[in-house]
Amino acid sequence: MVRTDPNGQDSDDAERRARSVEQSKTGLQQTIEDMKAMAADREEAGYETFTVAAGDTTPKAPDTGETDEWGLSYVVPGDVEDEFVGLSERADFDEIGVYQADGEGVRFIVTECLDHDEQIAVFIAGTFRLRFAAPLVRTALNRGRMYTHVKKVDGTTLGSIEHEDPSVFFPEPESVYAYER
Repeated sequence: MVRTDPNGQDSDDAERRARSVEQSKTGLQQTIEDMKAMAADREEAGYETFTVAAGDTTPKAPDTGETDEWGLSYVVPGDVEDEFVGLSERADFDEIGVYQADGEGVRFIVTECLDHDEQIAVFIAGTFRLRFAAPLVRTALNRGRMYTHVKKVDGTTLGSIEHEDPSVFFPEPESVYAYER
């Protein structure tokens, strides 16, 4: 192969990255559409719903960052704070649904948190690179629980939700471990 730029990248690499970015955009758009359809179904069943697409999703193990907080950390727009906090303070989430698909090393995920008594359904959509997720998968499966953290871009935590069954998030852990370097 012939080097085409000073960083040692060739046109095949650039084309592959461009395809990957396009696939990620398409995958995220589909994920958000699916989330909205799921929310519409819940609304039809009488639930009060909330949907948000995270601008960033990080699979965080306890030994990363400045705190021992771990789980999936979603950064959401600040304008959803009042609605999210209001709903999460009223809810005791007793069921979770995790809908996910992988493509090109990226996981597209929608987490549905349900309170059937209050008829509240919160949906959070995001994406993350599988190569960064293995430490979180090990932690969650070893500890037998998982967390969803919802934050603003300035780091303010809007809420955290504990989930008792991490296997819902990681039904095939080997598929994540395969991306470790």
